[in-house]
Amino acid sequence: MTGARGKVALVTGGSRRIGAVISRALAKAGYEVVLTYRASAREGKSLAARIGGSAVPLDLSRPSTFGRFADRMGRKFGRLDLLVHNAAVFSRTPVNEVPPAAWDKIFAVNLRGPFLLTRALLPLLRKARGGAGVLFLGDACAGELWSGYLPYCLSKLAVPPLAAGLRKTLPPGVRVGVVRPGLVVPPDRFPAKRWERLRAEKAGGRGIRTPEGVARAVLRFARAGTYNP
Repeated sequence: MTGARGKVALVTGGSRRIGAVISRALAKAGYEVVLTYRASAREGKSLAARIGGSAVPLDLSRPSTFGRFADRMGRKFGRLDLLVHNAAVFSRTPVNEVPPAAWDKIFAVNLRGPFLLTRALLPLLRKARGGAGVLFLGDACAGELWSGYLPYCLSKLAVPPLAAGLRKTLPPGVRVGVVRPGLVVPPDRFPAKRWERLRAEKAGGRGIRTPEGVARAVLRFARAGTYNP
């Protein structure tokens, strides 16, 4: 990517699944990639070593740590050009079984965490030369309101309004966008045959359907600053 050399990108949950594909694509485009992980330290550090980036722990359900995280980012890089909110909790939570703690954790990681992390990193985003970007990963299928994943669906339905609100309030030099993947990768421990049947049923459905397609959408946003499918 022209002009990306020397720029810094932060990808939450960037050590595995879609996040790992995004991290690799941004590194290939010239970004200095910082990827975060919560439990996948080995995967994160291995990927960071391969792409010449950094892997750091971050738990989006613990906003009390965001200030220290931002301070460390500031001391090491002094700026942030692209923030990709990829990390999400996608655990099975049947409507008649979901405990309050699971509900709270999903909203803490998928919605509250990205908002508060953006706020904590805003001073670094303002320092980006030529403007910075904040990109959220929504879910094109959240409107299906899957009964086994209702809290997740509701949290993802709130992502575009959150982005729209930030677009109105953040400084003009900080752009905000949303990418909406479709049925890209299944939740952990989701039956493989059931997933393939679901993808076949929704073959003409909405949203991006491959991790590589999501990564390309991230790069389009980074280039144009206004890409918002």
